[in-house]
Amino acid sequence: MTLTDREEEGITILANKNSPEWALLQLIAAELGYELTETSSEATILRVLMASGLQQIRGRLLEQGYERMARLYEEDAEFKSFAVEDEALLRDYAENVDRNLPA
Repeated sequence: MTLTDREEEGITILANKNSPEWALLQLIAAELGYELTETSSEATILRVLMASGLQQIRGRLLEQGYERMARLYEEDAEFKSFAVEDEALLRDYAENVDRNLPA
């Protein structure tokens, strides 16, 4: 894969083991199931960055979906008439989906 100068510069900054960016990248990597060490390759750093980007995209898509669903429910008179128990069931369902959605 050919990288632009800007991308190369960004990776160089992130790969500096003495930088705050490196410390943050290590935390993000651990959250994603990767381990970054002093001997980690540039390829490993790129994997972490790709996984982080994918997670960000999935999160945004999920947020957009919830926003769309909320707008639909605001317009839906039948939904507004749901009993409190039904609202609890919907909330439980949404929380279950969030817990089980792959990162």
